[in-house]
Amino acid sequence: MSLLSYRKPAAHTLLAIALVSGLGACGGAGPAATAAATPPATPAPVQPPAPPAPAPVTQPVMPPPTPLPAPTTKAFDDAVVLAVIDSSINPYHWDYLAAKMPQAGTDDALPLDQDPATWLPGHPGAAAFKSYQALNLTIDPSDPNAGTAALAVKDAAEWGKINYSEGTSNSEVNMVWFPNTKIIGHVAFPGALIGDPFTSLLLGASSGPVNTFATTSHGIGTSSVSAGNIHGSCPNCLIVYVHGTSEQANEWVQQQDWIDLQTNSWGISAVNRDRAYAGSDTAGQRTAVERGQQIFFSAGNGQENAFVVPNTTLQSSQEGPDWIVTVGATDSVDNSSPTGHGKPADISSVGDSYPSASGNNGTANGAGTFGGTSNATPVIAGIYAEALYRIRKSLPGASRMQKDGVIATGPAGCKAANPDCALADGQLTVHELRTALYRSATYSKTGVNVGGLGGITTIPMSQNVEELELLSEGHGNFRGRMDGDETYEAEIERITGFVDGSWFAEQEANQIAWMKALSYCTQQVWGSWDHSYFKAADGLPAFNDPAWPVRNFLVAGCPPVIGALVEAEQAYAAATR
Repeated sequence: MSLLSYRKPAAHTLLAIALVSGLGACGGAGPAATAAATPPATPAPVQPPAPPAPAPVTQPVMPPPTPLPAPTTKAFDDAVVLAVIDSSINPYHWDYLAAKMPQAGTDDALPLDQDPATWLPGHPGAAAFKSYQALNLTIDPSDPNAGTAALAVKDAAEWGKINYSEGTSNSEVNMVWFPNTKIIGHVAFPGALIGDPFTSLLLGASSGPVNTFATTSHGIGTSSVSAGNIHGSCPNCLIVYVHGTSEQANEWVQQQDWIDLQTNSWGISAVNRDRAYAGSDTAGQRTAVERGQQIFFSAGNGQENAFVVPNTTLQSSQEGPDWIVTVGATDSVDNSSPTGHGKPADISSVGDSYPSASGNNGTANGAGTFGGTSNATPVIAGIYAEALYRIRKSLPGASRMQKDGVIATGPAGCKAANPDCALADGQLTVHELRTALYRSATYSKTGVNVGGLGGITTIPMSQNVEELELLSEGHGNFRGRMDGDETYEAEIERITGFVDGSWFAEQEANQIAWMKALSYCTQQVWGSWDHSYFKAADGLPAFNDPAWPVRNFLVAGCPPVIGALVEAEQAYAAATR
């Protein structure tokens, strides 16, 4: 489940009214929501005769892409570093051991017994931090039944070296790393209260040394499904583990140009789990993404954390901005979307019963399951990261970089399916890889279910309502490792194939129109951006089609209604900083 906190009530809306209305009664969402506000100047909407029911989203024809070339041996330069911001970790688990990485025992094996500052391109170096040291733990790659809690007790003196960091610049950060694991960096921030100033005032901020070990935790779930050797969608990734979910943690990660992406399965709310919040450094977010570090955030599990009544993502500075990839959930059994995860979402993945190192029996190779948008988000982040790793391995150019959005380079040219692919200029940008992720997703064919996950019966005929699918799944979904290696490999190869031109499918017109409306809404609320569907030169997207009531609201209702609410949230955030 997502980790949330309570805050003083702030003016907010349940866009759920508009979003839930997408289940059939949403025809009045736009006009009702904008009755008290002046919509953008446009001709009066034309009310045509009721159109026929829209057809379901058409699945693109997906020929098998050509696999990428055999890997090179540029191991250090091709490494992908994924930051997980969460709570508690278990570096004794085999999901994190260097000896269990896919590269172990090959020419591409990374020197994970050595200080990463000495071999990882782009690493700021030990001298950049307030403190920097190795935690020499009892790592055992030979005994799958080793009790990790007992190992942690044995290593108590090492765990006692971890101290909270005091600020967001490297000179204020206490960095540790775990030799012989893929956790090349570990930082702790006093974020157990998720940065809520009111609660922090009552209870006081965390201080002093902190033991971040656990045998099972939310953080073990998110890190294992994103970058675990066994369960991760990017088993080739390295991890920077950030303990303490807070804006301070986000702001530190955003400044690190040696970290390729970050995943966040938590969010701040005003009341309950509404995700009404405007305290993020959105300019810093945008700068980080435009430089080359993609940010992923969970959409939320609904108002009551049970996938029944949705929360809106539009009025959250963590999920709303156009430059954030916001991730929803789908059912593990029938791939349907629940009515109650956060909406709108950009993309989705499995939200229940996903294999992970969380919920295990406390042994070095124990396994359990993980769920919620908390699971879906790191799965998607890992898929993005694995595609980046494989693309970097296939290119002879410099890879470990973040400059003006460029994240890998190689020879210019594309394969036959798309001569205008991302590599046509010999450079891959973060924006092109994000587009490839979106365009390679597929839609489920089973519609939506009323709350809950795990084979819940879907709403009859909901699979025929195209707007519901776009609202819930965004560009579609990925199954990750849920269905085995064959499905997982096919998903990664679609992304890499889209990048190198060996696979391509045209985008549906209705999907483009929906995404343009959503992009317009988020840019009006959180700021303009040049790397998405809506461009200012395009003018106002169409919004008077009665078959698309939520899309109508995104254009006509979002700027005055959501915009006013966000202004109130921003005023509250400024007053309580």
